[in-house]
Parts: sequence; C-alpha cells; structure tokens
Amino acid sequence: MKRVGAGMLLLVCLCGCQLAFSTVGSWTREKGIPAPISGSFVIPLSDGRLAIFGGYLQGGRPSNETVIYDPATGAWTNGAPRPGPAFADVITLLRDGTVLVEGGSDFNGNLQGTTWLYDPAQNRWSQAGSVIEPRIGPSSALLSDGRLLIAGGGIPLDTPEQTPNGEVSFKPTPTAEIYDPATRRWSRAGQLQAARDGIRLVALGGGGAIAAGGCQGAAGWSPPVATAEVYDASTNTWSMTTPLPVPVCGADGVGLRDGRALFIDQFTFTGVERYFYNSSDEAFVYDPKTRAWSVAGGLAGGGTGALMLSDGRVMVPELQRGATQGRTYKQLVGGQIFDPATDQWTYASTTSLVMPLGYMFSGGLPSVVSLPNGSALVILQTDVLAFHPEVAARSTQLLDSTGLTFELGAALLVIAILLVLAYRRASRPDLTKLQ
Repeated sequence: MKRVGAGMLLLVCLCGCQLAFSTVGSWTREKGIPAPISGSFVIPLSDGRLAIFGGYLQGGRPSNETVIYDPATGAWTNGAPRPGPAFADVITLLRDGTVLVEGGSDFNGNLQGTTWLYDPAQNRWSQAGSVIEPRIGPSSALLSDGRLLIAGGGIPLDTPEQTPNGEVSFKPTPTAEIYDPATRRWSRAGQLQAARDGIRLVALGGGGAIAAGGCQGAAGWSPPVATAEVYDASTNTWSMTTPLPVPVCGADGVGLRDGRALFIDQFTFTGVERYFYNSSDEAFVYDPKTRAWSVAGGLAGGGTGALMLSDGRVMVPELQRGATQGRTYKQLVGGQIFDPATDQWTYASTTSLVMPLGYMFSGGLPSVVSLPNGSALVILQTDVLAFHPEVAARSTQLLDSTGLTFELGAALLVIAILLVLAYRRASRPDLTKLQ
C-alpha cells in the first residue's frame, strides 16, 4: 500500500504540474498589412476598426500615413495622411471617438507643440490648441472624466551637456498639462515634485493618476528611480506616495477596472555603459486606497506592453527569438495574462512566424493592440497575428524563454526529490515487525 501511496503522489505531482503550467487561448493568422510598419501607434477606434499612425516604413523613413483596418472584413484602407511633425509623441483615442495627436519633432529635432484631431467617421484632420511647453517623450493617461493628462518628458537644454555616456541635449521637466475636449485647449496640471524622464503615467479610479518610476536624467542615460507621485484632479496638484519596490525607467502600465494600477517592468536600455541596467521582469500593483504597492509575480521576458482585454484581464504579449535558418529565423509569439480578481498570471499559448533576419537586426518593433471583441493583435512588419483568450489551443505549448525553462527545471527537480524520498520511505522495512 505504501508503494501505491508513492505512485499516487507521483500522479498528483504530475497533474499539479500540468495544471500549473498549462496555457490558455489560441492564435490565428489574419490578413497582413499592405506595407511593413515598425514602432507605430495602433489605436482601436470606437466603431471597432483600427487606425495605425506614425512609425517607420521600410528603409527607416518616418511615416505620416493613416491606415485603417477592419477586423470584420480583414480589409486595409488608406486614410487621410497625418499632418504635423514627422515624429509624434502622444497619440490616443478620446471619449468622443476622435484621435488626438500631440507634439513631436521635425526632421531637424525641433520640438512642436501642435495638436491635431482625427475624425474617423469623416476621415478628416482638424487642429486644436497647442501645448504650453513642448516636450519630447512625455507620458500620458486618459482620465475618467475624459480629459488627457501628460507629464514629464524632456525639454531642450540651452547648451548640450557632456556626460560619461555622451552628449545630452535634453533635460527632464517636472511640468504637466491637461487637455479638455470640451474647449480643445491645454492648461497647466500642477507640477511633479521631482523632474523625471521615462516615467509611466496611469489613470486611477476616482479621476486621478499615478506617475511611477523614471530616470533622473535622459531615459537610458541616467539611473532609474523608484519615485511615485499621485495627481489629484480635484485640486490639480501632485503629491508623493509610496515608492515602487524597485527603481524602474521606461516601464509600461495599465489602469485596472477595480481602480488599481498594474505596472510592468520589462524595458531594457542598450548601448549605455555606465548606467546600463536590466529590468526586473516583475509586475507591481498600486492600490490608491492603501497607497501601497504589492509584487504581482514575475514575467517570462520579451514583453511588448500591457493590453487591457475586454473582460478586464490584462495581457502582456511576449516575443522570443527562435532558431535561425539561412536568411530567416523563427519568431515565437506568446504571452501572459493577469487576472485582477486573483492577482495571478497564466501563460498564453504560443505560435510562431518565419521572419527575415533583416527584421531582427533592424531593431524592428512590433505593434500590439486589444480589440473590442476580446482578442488582441500583434503586428510584425506585414504579418498580423490575433490572440483569442477564450478559444482553446489545439495543443498546450509554452513560450520558449530562458526564465521559464529554469522555472520548469526547478519545479521538476523538486518533484523528483519528493518522489525519491517518498519511494525510499515506502520501500524501507518496518524493523519493529522483524523482532
């Protein structure tokens, strides 16, 4: 019977392992985009279509094209070209269904503060009020009252400064501004307690927002910080709150439907020697009621950003480079899904694409977006993959990643040790019965 018990332990362990590491959802390949894109803003429109703005065309040329995708028909159409600077900083969907495009710089690096509005129904652009202080790389958040808040970023230095990592021509700014769709104008929104670049701004329940992390100087060229501040929309002021558990810069985040905020630390700066650092590959949740942070588990790495799914869960698509063959390589695409109800992660199933090596070495960036029908899209050059979280995968497959491999290996090692101990105990004779 003891050996039977050891066998039952083996069965339980194997079942538990399968349950713990099983995956959810499935992938389908959709009709591709007409021209390769990289680093574009992909905005889900209120009518269910997608609009793609900015980014780079093949050869590194910046794009001012507007491309509309209809998931219902799989058709791609060209919209009215985007006016304004070549490189926009903020592109977001407003509550009235229009898309706001703010700021950016021209080919010479000159900052622009103009604001343009795109009406998808009319396929037409119109100009709104300019920002008070043009900046590069601000963070933005759409508040619950429909206004758009921007904060931080960099402003030009009168004279470039020489740092151990090279010349820096921008410095972080503590200023913040807010756009009111009713007046189509910007106004001051208080001032951060600490000037930071590379912060992440996320809307909170109750109308406010939190600005977390950032860099002391230009993002990637200076150390990250753990500073966090909360914006109070009723008083138009900022106040310090509990800092992040670890310093982060360039993190991503999303507001949860229960009023909390989820932050994803998966950004890695490259090419900076003195202050080069890797992200923690961890997730953190901020609760405005307790003004406290909690660690929400680790991530596999290779994340592209946090997407709010239609059911309130958050997906982080993950990309990992697979085997190289000739002039192509396999691009693995999977992800992880966070459930605010349990504060737990599950792994998404994995699919793959064969991509040209040129995409890998050109620094091409994928574009990701969630759709009203509950699915999520990952766009790589001209390829479009759709993830369906409620559709079962044909087979359980985990995302290839070094971190996950170590986790599985460690779990299997622990199981093996427990099985050996259980077997030895079951096989050991009862000496009292031999007397």
